[in-house]
Amino acid sequence: MERLRSLIGKRENRLDFIRDMVSLLLSREDVYSNEALFKDAVGEVYSLLKAELRSGNFEVLDAYETAVVLRAVVFKENLDVRALLMRLLDQLG
Repeated sequence: MERLRSLIGKRENRLDFIRDMVSLLLSREDVYSNEALFKDAVGEVYSLLKAELRSGNFEVLDAYETAVVLRAVVFKENLDVRALLMRLLDQLG
């Protein structure tokens, strides 16, 4: 993550940081192709968008939903619909 932060620079605004990080991932194949770095970046995007939602910024809801799917794909989670629905039901108690 520190490598990405150094490539992007210091940003105070979380959304600007996320935009910069995603743009960097799209434009720099050396970052995109480094699996560990890429997973770290995707996890960071997901976490920051989740924090934005928790702080009441509901304008990022669509971006957060996309980040959830991206995270699932990158981390190769089971994407079977039935299994996901069952997992969701279990998580809701």
